[in-house]
This record gives sequence, structure tokens and C-alpha cells, in this order.
Amino acid sequence: DATEAGASTASAPPVLKERKLVDFSNKIYVAPLTTVGNLPFRRVLTRLGADITCGEMALAQCLVDGQSSEWALLRRHKEEKCFGVQISAAHGDQMGRCCELIEQYGDVDFVDLNMGCPIDLVCSKGGGAALMRRRAKVQDIVSNGLRRLSCPMTIKMRTGWDE
Repeated sequence: DATEAGASTASAPPVLKERKLVDFSNKIYVAPLTTVGNLPFRRVLTRLGADITCGEMALAQCLVDGQSSEWALLRRHKEEKCFGVQISAAHGDQMGRCCELIEQYGDVDFVDLNMGCPIDLVCSKGGGAALMRRRAKVQDIVSNGLRRLSCPMTIKMRTGWDE
């Protein structure tokens, strides 16, 4: 019966998209470096042999709000063979909307969730290293992001909260 089939389908979790994986093995990876890892710096490192680059941390809410200075952090140069962006998000719906925009307007091979930033501005809003203490929140953020991305998501985190 169509009603039963529709009801069971509606309650099923959404199917996550298949993604092309990023191969980090035996590669030179330039991790996100706040205030240093800008596009000109990444270009130099690419010319010196970097295989994978990642932009500076961008705040999800600033991207959702359309701040051009934040979107500039997601710019990729044509010489960057494999490029990712690092996002700091504190809520699943925020990450979901941000990833929709990245999917629509960005040119990225992966999105990296920041779980390592210790800066008060980020942690006081529930993002960065503060996520290390909130497992359910992390699951919500990752799930909402992956539902909207066709690329993989990675996570950068600290060794521990007190390290």
C-alpha cells in the first residue's frame, strides 16, 4: 500500500551522498593556519611541492551572513590541486546552511570541521575546541554538513581539552 510505503520512507534517515575520497597518504598537506595560510602563502607552498592545501578557518555564521571578508578565506587558486576549507560551526543547522552555500558557490575538495580552536570568541559560542565536550552536538554538526556536501568532511581537533 502506498501510504505505508510513504510513511516508512519518511521516517528513514536521509541517504548520505557517495563522495570521492581525498587521499592524504604520502602527501604534503598544508593544514589550516589562521592569519598565515592565506591564498598567496598557499600558492608559494604549492609551488614548493604541497599536494593538499586548506584555507584559514572561516566562521560558519559569517559565511551564512554573506560576509565577503569571510568568503575570501574560501578562495582557491587554480594551482591548488587539492583544496579544502576549514569551518568553525557551533550548531547543526548553521553547518548545514553553510555547507549548502559552499556546495553552491565554493570550489573545494573537502570541508574540515574545526574542533581545535581555543580562542574565547569561538569557544564561547560553542565552536572550536568547545565541541570536544559535546559529542551529540558534533554528531549533529557533522550529520547536517554531510547531508549537504558532495565532498568529504574531515575534522581537526586537539589532543585533548587541556592540551
